[in-house]
Amino acid sequence: MIVWVTRDEPPDGPLSAALRDAGLDVVHEPVIEKRICRAGSASEAIGRLNADDWLVLTSPFAIDAAIAVAGGATRVPRVAVVAEPSRKAAEAHGLRVALVSPGGDGKSLFAELRKQAAGCRVCYPRSSLVKAPDAWPGITLESPVLYETAPRVFDAGVIDRVDVIAVASPSAVRAIGPVALPFASIGPTTSAAVREAGRQPWVESPSPSFESLASAILDQANPSLTD
Repeated sequence: MIVWVTRDEPPDGPLSAALRDAGLDVVHEPVIEKRICRAGSASEAIGRLNADDWLVLTSPFAIDAAIAVAGGATRVPRVAVVAEPSRKAAEAHGLRVALVSPGGDGKSLFAELRKQAAGCRVCYPRSSLVKAPDAWPGITLESPVLYETAPRVFDAGVIDRVDVIAVASPSAVRAIGPVALPFASIGPTTSAAVREAGRQPWVESPSPSFESLASAILDQANPSLTD
């Protein structure tokens, strides 16, 4: 089976590597690109955080971007992340992870954080495609744009060379547009975007990791191997 990697990563990136390790063939053709906003309010907002405050980072890219714009300042506050891959990425940078989303998604992360962050300052640096959250009573919340996410011009001929599309974000689903190929989704939020596009996910990863997504694709393609 040939899998289209739509994620903004190099040819030997983590999703491509996980798919190859699972024995799947890969076509690398990203459909989005992310650009860090190095100047502006994100670095200032992160720099204002102290040890009792919270820094919310919802993806490995957001973690790398926060380190890039704020450097050592990101080592001070408590950090809240979505799922285990982000926890590992944050701790690899020396960040102090104090909360991992109970449900492996942003919704459960923010629900739990609102319980724990009363009286604190919370900084949620976000993608340009994500709407700033509403105010949280009793919590000082800042949500500056940390990076821009934009569609990338891609070779549409990839559609004829692959069997399934691996998508790891709603923005990738939207950038692809209408296609007849099956979608393999990394989690509920991405699957919701697939449904919004008028399709049903062919398979959804049981946990939000690249290794889990690769295994789900392999199992769906070869169900007899797991019977």
